[in-house]
Amino acid sequence: MTLTRNRTSAIVLAIAAGSLLSACGGTPAGGDPGGKRLHELSGDPVFAAMPDGATSVNATKSPAHYRKPGFTGGGWTGPSVVVTFKSSASPVDVFRFFDSRAAENGWQPTASGALGLIDRWSKSYADGASATLFLARLGGSDYRLSGGIAPVSG
Repeated sequence: MTLTRNRTSAIVLAIAAGSLLSACGGTPAGGDPGGKRLHELSGDPVFAAMPDGATSVNATKSPAHYRKPGFTGGGWTGPSVVVTFKSSASPVDVFRFFDSRAAENGWQPTASGALGLIDRWSKSYADGASATLFLARLGGSDYRLSGGIAPVSG
């Protein structure tokens, strides 16, 4: 009788553990349903023009994605847009160009970089989504303009 009871308990425990693992393995609601926020960010006019002398312009749009928790925290990462380019203009002119474009399109300055020029901005879209924008000089004439927008909460 005890052997049967132990075997039954073990089976029930295995079923419960399997159910718990499968429930934890799914992706929770959130992210960017229908790609709305990626569309909103990538359509922002701040990305529509480049400074004088810009060449080798490459834009990459990345949808929201979910990272499963493990040794570090998991969760949703919002969509992003990254534009890399080269510019023959001076770094001061490139940073001032984007500061002006950002201000014209509702972005608020949040920080300055090593050049003492504004290189980070934030914005809230009409649906309440918060976004960030960052301009980096990668060296020489290479630059990267990165924008990200918060994912939808589950």
